[in-house]
Amino acid sequence: MPIYEFRCAQCGNIQEFLSTSSSQEIDIKCEQCQGEEMVRVMSAASYSMGSSGCGSGKESSSPSATTRNCGPGKSCTTLELPGHTR
Repeated sequence: MPIYEFRCAQCGNIQEFLSTSSSQEIDIKCEQCQGEEMVRVMSAASYSMGSSGCGSGKESSSPSATTRNCGPGKSCTTLELPGHTR
C-alpha cells in the first residue's frame, strides 16, 4: 500500500496519506488548517542493506570501497555492495 506525502500550500504542514487501492478516493485536506490545496512532495526512501543469512553464496554484511591506481595521476574506485554474489 503506497504512502504519499503532501505539503499544504497555505500553512506548509507536511502529512502522509495511505492509499489502499488505485480506485479509492482519498479526502486530502490539511489536518492543521483544513486547507484543501495540497501539493505532493518527494518522499524520502527508507531501505536496509545487509546479509539475510540465506543462500549458499558469498555474502557481505557491509559496503566497502577499493581504490587503485589506474593511470598516471588517476585513481579508480570500486564499490562492493552487500548481498548475494555469484
